[in-house]
Amino acid sequence: MASVPDGDTPPTAPPARIPALAPEVLTLMPASHEAPRCSAHATALGTDPGGTAIAADAVALVEVPLPWSKPVFASGLLEGFTSMMELKVGFTRVLAVVPPGERGRADTVPVALHWRVGATTHSAHFDAHGPAGLRQLFSHLTQRQPSDPKPDDAGFVPVGFATDERVVLICTQGSHDVCCGSEGTRLAADFEAVMRTYRTADVNEPYAGAPTAGGHVTVYRVSHTGGHRFAPTAMTLPDGRMWANIEAGEIAAILDRTADATAVASRCRGWWGGATGPAQVGERAVFAEVGWPLEDIARTVSFRPAAKGWAVEVVADAANRAWTVSVEAGRTVPTISCRALGGLPAKPSTEFVVTDVREH
Repeated sequence: MASVPDGDTPPTAPPARIPALAPEVLTLMPASHEAPRCSAHATALGTDPGGTAIAADAVALVEVPLPWSKPVFASGLLEGFTSMMELKVGFTRVLAVVPPGERGRADTVPVALHWRVGATTHSAHFDAHGPAGLRQLFSHLTQRQPSDPKPDDAGFVPVGFATDERVVLICTQGSHDVCCGSEGTRLAADFEAVMRTYRTADVNEPYAGAPTAGGHVTVYRVSHTGGHRFAPTAMTLPDGRMWANIEAGEIAAILDRTADATAVASRCRGWWGGATGPAQVGERAVFAEVGWPLEDIARTVSFRPAAKGWAVEVVADAANRAWTVSVEAGRTVPTISCRALGGLPAKPSTEFVVTDVREH
């Protein structure tokens, strides 16, 4: 296992209380004198990221100046908010966004809302007038659709609506985890460099790895999305998938749908329309078989206990297609504390194994 990288601050001593981990899990822990980053350790173990994606109907992105607290809802603009809110469009994951460097509107808080409608993703953009306007906006969205008329005295204004916007969310919150802070920031810079090159390129001469199919892509550096042990992590829209250990060129191929779906499925954390755990792993197995055309099919994902594990049902009524995926519990791996001696404290995490995919 990896030790403390050169130049990093030496870790503190491990906690006195050893967590209750099964013997087979303890064998996968770092040695007591090692203090690897959690992402390096997960990669060394070959940890499957399946089933760890955000499960939501929508994501709300709020520009919040750095630095961010841990959690980001503990202070600042998002103080009093929660990571999951029930808006009119459905259960919504709220994320902070690093404002672009060139933006100088301290009195305005840009907000983007992306939500799932059938096989498409709709987007609405707003400008809120300070903290009070931000709270008015979310109060409005709790009761009304984003396109509904706003009250005359509202502290916000709608600035645009769109369908199937191409968006990349990259977790870069270093105050939550050093892996996301370093690897996520590097990935965001790498992908933005790819996009700068694309904007100056001749679109009639596309080159490997560059997004060319749909034009503009918006890159957001966002707060904690979970799964920091899989850093760098990203979420792509409009497909609503989350990715582990991903690189800039691969994101480009995912956005263009030129990546081999079977190959990239192993690093898909899950689809936002499925519950975390077996449901996302089952849906991912269907994606690996069907490929990118699955993203054009409105579908629901559910699961139930089976004789061994779970039966995941992926149903696309409008397309008259349905799949049953058999999923079982796999090995238990440790989720270690980043850069802590011995990786302690650690908690167990269950992987899932697909044993059968059947379309009917």
